[in-house]
Amino acid sequence: MTKKIKHYFPGANTPDGFFNYFKYILPVEEANRIFCIKGGPGTGKSSFMKKVGEYYLEKGYEVEYHHCSSDNDSLDGVVIKELKVSLLDGTAPHVTDPVVPGVVDEVLNFGDCWNEELLKDHKDQIVDTQNYISNGFTRVYKYISAARSIYDDWKELNYKAINLDKVHQLQEDLKAKILPMPISHTGENRHLFATGFTPNGIVTYIKDIIFDCKDVYVLEGAPGTGKNEILQYLSQEALKRGLDIVSLHSPLVPEEIEHLVIPELSTAIVTSNALTNLEFEGTHFYMSDYMNQEILDKSQYKIVAASQDFYYILNKALGILTDCKENHDKLESYFIPSMNFDKVNDLFDYVINKCNQL
Repeated sequence: MTKKIKHYFPGANTPDGFFNYFKYILPVEEANRIFCIKGGPGTGKSSFMKKVGEYYLEKGYEVEYHHCSSDNDSLDGVVIKELKVSLLDGTAPHVTDPVVPGVVDEVLNFGDCWNEELLKDHKDQIVDTQNYISNGFTRVYKYISAARSIYDDWKELNYKAINLDKVHQLQEDLKAKILPMPISHTGENRHLFATGFTPNGIVTYIKDIIFDCKDVYVLEGAPGTGKNEILQYLSQEALKRGLDIVSLHSPLVPEEIEHLVIPELSTAIVTSNALTNLEFEGTHFYMSDYMNQEILDKSQYKIVAASQDFYYILNKALGILTDCKENHDKLESYFIPSMNFDKVNDLFDYVINKCNQL
């Protein structure tokens, strides 16, 4: 029976530039094999990884797709869980090199599959396009940073109205419900993103990640209403009880958790937030119930203005990302004709044979 793919972002476009959790895709300590793929744009890295993923998915293996935040239709990585195998795009901005070469890691060089003479004919266009894209991403990060500043103002306005005693009581109630077991050893914390700022807008895979969770708890509320504090608290309490967790971070505030998954308990604590505004099935907690409405009313016009300005600036960043993607497609058009995809197919056969021997 074919299983469902779980989708993640291992990296994100953030206010501080590109931020990645690539080492958590498949930690080298746990891996049987990690294939680091090197090659330029349009050389087939993403299609290659999808092909490997589909091969093992059809055979009933659990597969993860790790998407590129600068083009969420492309992959930066694939994991075949039962085999403890991953394939990673090892090129910038997330350069990945072997950590334990020959033992765990192996490089697949797609540069061996292209015709350098054909590429040299387009040297000037390639360099100019790369520079244009690089400058574009510099602007993207400036706009996301500006949006983050406005978001922080929005948060602070809401936080002034929060009833911390009530929020702390909710934390304790959730801990008692979800984590009744005693403290033991420390669990492992896997850090990734469910949501990304992409050329296709704000994209989230959280529903693909939690589809098999039996218990889902939903925290609904605006920025600064206590959601992150609750998630941080529950994540630490779960780790103290020897539970492995998946901390799914916010691309806007990478140090904060957007969603929390506890696989062993088949439980997720998710947020309906300013980035995604998703509707979830599950047990809902409305953070507005833990706020002082009178204080909120006094700042309402400021809150509305901050939220409007936030979305306006963030959409500017997303528009620049779209322009970068269009030029990246142009870059790929120079590489694709130079590729010998028969050689790439030979590498596919090599990888499958290598994995099947594990």
